[in-house]
Amino acid sequence: MYSPLLVGGSLLAQTQTVRGKIEDVRQTHGKFVLDCTNIPLTSKAVVLKNLVGKQQILQVVNTGTAKSPVLEVKSAKETTKIFDMGNLKLGKSARWEVNSTPGNTALVFLNAKSRTGYLPLGGMGTWLIGLDAQFVTAGVVNRHGQFEFNFTMPNLPKLIGTTFVGQAVVVNKSRGIQLSNTDCKDVRSR
Repeated sequence: MYSPLLVGGSLLAQTQTVRGKIEDVRQTHGKFVLDCTNIPLTSKAVVLKNLVGKQQILQVVNTGTAKSPVLEVKSAKETTKIFDMGNLKLGKSARWEVNSTPGNTALVFLNAKSRTGYLPLGGMGTWLIGLDAQFVTAGVVNRHGQFEFNFTMPNLPKLIGTTFVGQAVVVNKSRGIQLSNTDCKDVRSR
């Protein structure tokens, strides 16, 4: 059996696929991060400011370290969002969804933004929400191309203002596993 850390380490300097949005860092000029993480993005090949806020399939190389990644974007291709979180309001239920091919199985995980990381997994994509992410639910994508479920945020006032990040694992019987984009929301009281 192999360790995910060893797999991630061996892929560290290789080009890797990451799904997500590019966001600019507020009050800075020319600094960017991968949305819903604290992972910096740089690029000599792509004008990152032209891609801000759009879902992308990024080809990246980690020029940082395993613990402190810095992703050099080699190419970007606009795509559709796979995973979409609903709101996180204390004690309230919200609709979440995974968009994929009908019949695929979707597994959804959640973690605090402060726990995000970078674990490249080859053709599957990149796991971004940390090795201690919590399993939320799983289900089959319906004939309309969605796995939808309700998530109820626990009524824990100490979580107000905390940002949570989710990511889906999509399993296709013939094509294998695909890791989705991340999505994130802040916990609100109402």
